[in-house]
Amino acid sequence: MDHPARGDADAYRRYFAGMDASLDQKAAFLSAHLVTDPGARILDLGCGSGALSARMAALAPGARVVGIDIDAGTIAQAAALHDLPNLEFRVGDAAAAQEPADAVVSCSLLHHVYTYAPRPYDETAAEAALRAHLASLRPGGLLVLRDFCRDGAPGETCVLELPGEENAALLRDFAARARPLDPLGAGFPLEELGEAGDGWLRFRLHRHWAAEFLLRKDYREDWEAELREEYAFWPLRRFAEVVEGAGARVVRAAEVRNPWVVQNRFAGRARRWDERGRPLPWPATNMVLVAQKVPVGGAVRLQQRRFDPAPPTYLRQSAWSGPDGTFDLVQRPTGAVDFLPFSVTDGCLRVLARNGWPRPALVAIGTETGEAAELRSGHVVEMISLASDGEDLAADFQARAGFPIPSGTRPEALLSFLPSAGLVDEVVRAFAVPLPVLPPVQPASRPPGQTLDPGVLQSFDAAGLLRAAEVGMLPEARLELAVRVLLRRLDLPAGRWAGEELPSDLPVVVASNPETVFHPAGTPFTPAAGAAGYLRRARSVFVETLAGAGGPVRGAEQVLELAVPAHHGAWTVSVLPVARDAGGRVLVGLERRVLPAAQLGFGDAALPCVPAWRLGVPPDAPEPLREAAARAAGCAPGSLAPLGAAYHPSSGITPERVQPFVVPLDAMPSALREVLQPVPLRWLLDRAALLRDGHLLIAAFRLACALDDPA
Repeated sequence: MDHPARGDADAYRRYFAGMDASLDQKAAFLSAHLVTDPGARILDLGCGSGALSARMAALAPGARVVGIDIDAGTIAQAAALHDLPNLEFRVGDAAAAQEPADAVVSCSLLHHVYTYAPRPYDETAAEAALRAHLASLRPGGLLVLRDFCRDGAPGETCVLELPGEENAALLRDFAARARPLDPLGAGFPLEELGEAGDGWLRFRLHRHWAAEFLLRKDYREDWEAELREEYAFWPLRRFAEVVEGAGARVVRAAEVRNPWVVQNRFAGRARRWDERGRPLPWPATNMVLVAQKVPVGGAVRLQQRRFDPAPPTYLRQSAWSGPDGTFDLVQRPTGAVDFLPFSVTDGCLRVLARNGWPRPALVAIGTETGEAAELRSGHVVEMISLASDGEDLAADFQARAGFPIPSGTRPEALLSFLPSAGLVDEVVRAFAVPLPVLPPVQPASRPPGQTLDPGVLQSFDAAGLLRAAEVGMLPEARLELAVRVLLRRLDLPAGRWAGEELPSDLPVVVASNPETVFHPAGTPFTPAAGAAGYLRRARSVFVETLAGAGGPVRGAEQVLELAVPAHHGAWTVSVLPVARDAGGRVLVGLERRVLPAAQLGFGDAALPCVPAWRLGVPPDAPEPLREAAARAAGCAPGSLAPLGAAYHPSSGITPERVQPFVVPLDAMPSALREVLQPVPLRWLLDRAALLRDGHLLIAAFRLACALDDPA
């Protein structure tokens, strides 16, 4: 690939500064899957300033990180700025195949390859580079790709509104001169529709080009270079198709919306509508794809093939009558036991988890709606867990870990909680298992009756897993929660928060006596004669696609049962109200509910919890989940901040996903504030083992990490 010049040294400094501004987010995307074993080789292709290469070298001191870029001056500058013993920089063609590596990282490279190919704007050149990335991986190696993806369907148009003539003039110039390297001619059609009524100017154009304009309109100092590049050339699904066709598993591919860009460059500075006058979501500011190269015969993807009409035989359903009506619940024959083997070396916590464990709920029908387009293979990083009554922990551990608990070691109880109290009658008991040394990567044990590929057991940096959870790369909530509790118990730092910045201007209120929130409710629920009609159980056939020598081939299939709401979608939103008392302590507003799952699991129906609502169809809005949460909580959308990424609370039973938010307590309506009890956050964290609501546990520990001082 020829090297495209962006301009003078100042232009490059501005370009690299923009790239490095999202460094924490990029590093967080890597954390759950970064290969950190001693001797591992990691390539940063198109390394630019070298800042990300240096961050990876620091995260994986036992690995060898090599930054590769085609520009010799850039490589010289990177080598001068970043001097680490396990880091080197080389001049080379980042779009070509490299020496075999355990991980390949490619950030904002492919759209350059596409733009500046010998035949400009060439998709085949970008595909060849992506396949070269994958060819550079050893079996089991990981590709982390960050670039752009196309917005909207092919040919889809939209109406774009801009404030002021200066912005309109820039759009006209962009429409006339975009893609100047195209031998067939530059530009795209732009129809002027006049004023919107409030001084904003309206235009009709393809949705793709509206997104391209919004993503670059603020880079005016380097406008000529920005005109040449076309950021997005493929939709998200096409990236996944190429990766799977090359024998790799898409761990996650997702649109990403940088919150700073959304708030400072989109919101209030542009408006987009579809042709029916409905507001469109903001375009993704980038996409991220994590893929794992699997050996021939390894699982590439899970797919829901069909529904099975036979009645459910594994999951049970029951109905319970109580003070507030009838509740439906689903349950497995036993509870769930989670194990977290760990070791601490030089003050760093590492944990053993299952990597590549099949969770069909992640790909079940109805799970693709929501805030952002997302694709997953259906394989996750999660706890070593099993359905069990927990009466023989040693036998349970050996059955799933594949090796015994060392003599003289006893599992340490971490938590006992309800992961989804309104839907699932299941108590999860989590245990930490201290080990002197964590074992090397090894195949995970296959449970009796499971035909699907079980993946491997692998050790992970604990703080890195938390960063991954905060940005959506670790969807399994139980592993995140156990890691957070264990770090606090060991008095080890949880690390720097990678999610969106939270509100700092909090109201001052008087703290409630926590005992008033936690007083018992007794056992008011009795079996109901008929179901409430809220839940249904579904049997589905899930099929594996395997990596074959000549391309993907069909693998095993398995019938599994899931529980889904009968009249709602897969999304839940939780909203944690936050305040401070006069002494500066952080307070969180708790709701006290009375639920049958709490009565069945713990002998008392009272459940102090975070306010949460199950959604139907998210509303048409630029940020659908934020808008839905605001409507449910009765507050302004702008008062809410996402508390990290969405998570799956119980992926073995239900496709439910939860997006947590925080809100200043005084932004809530008075009617809701009156029933909330402000409780000190630190008081809750100190009693985590006694909290029963999984959503509250996740929200409280994430909030503590985000504030970095839960005083």
